[in-house]
Amino acid sequence: MDPTPIIVFSAYAIYGALLYSFGGAHGRERAYAVWHSAFISAALYATAVAMGYVLGALIQYYVSISGVTPRCLSYFQPAGLEQVYNAASQATRCAADVFQRHFNAIAESYGWIFGVSTVTGILVVLSAYSMGLFQAAMPFSAVATSALVALGAATAATQLTLGFALLLPIGAILVTYERTRPIGALLLGAGIAFPAVLAGGADVLAQTPTTYIWFWKYLLLGELVKEAGHVAYIAAVTTMTLLLASAATYAISRIYDHAGAHLSVE
Repeated sequence: MDPTPIIVFSAYAIYGALLYSFGGAHGRERAYAVWHSAFISAALYATAVAMGYVLGALIQYYVSISGVTPRCLSYFQPAGLEQVYNAASQATRCAADVFQRHFNAIAESYGWIFGVSTVTGILVVLSAYSMGLFQAAMPFSAVATSALVALGAATAATQLTLGFALLLPIGAILVTYERTRPIGALLLGAGIAFPAVLAGGADVLAQTPTTYIWFWKYLLLGELVKEAGHVAYIAAVTTMTLLLASAATYAISRIYDHAGAHLSVE
């Protein structure tokens, strides 16, 4: 189990002890506020971990009845305490692998299409074919660009999400103070929503074949155009995943922001 939360809350409690020991009367008053904040923030952190796990379990149930086989979401199945704590980070790493795999496949296909178009365009006898290939590849080019941007953003989101998971205890502490409450609520919302939602989107893409341009598609250009539909589906799923993760982050952050307004120590 990651010791980061224990280290953060212990350091915060020690900070209160230092205030109590060396801060005089005002320091003791501040120390009580710090300890009160530490107790509340620890409870908020525990609810955040539990909420993230429950959200993942709910999404897993939804995708299961939709016919999608849970892979990344399988980490949110009922398990022991340590598995519950590590579920978010493991599911996020799984999602990162899926997004990266599709990104690499589309980027490679994209490069091959225009590489073949360029090489054949050099030869006069194949210039007509080169032009036809270029025209047929235009729909693919349009959706591939969108897919690469969306998959790149999703891959970056998974890396940030791992950071948000580590920042959850700090976010819980920030929620207990009036001035930093919005930032803390945002950290908690992102740390709860992004792992489960990204894992759900990755599971949908995991059962989608990666893009590969077979040699005969360079001859039957209509098949190359059809491949654009496959890439468009990948782009749509990835974009929708990011939008749902952002919406869920906002909704959850509002819950913690409202709770913090009643629990803040100052």
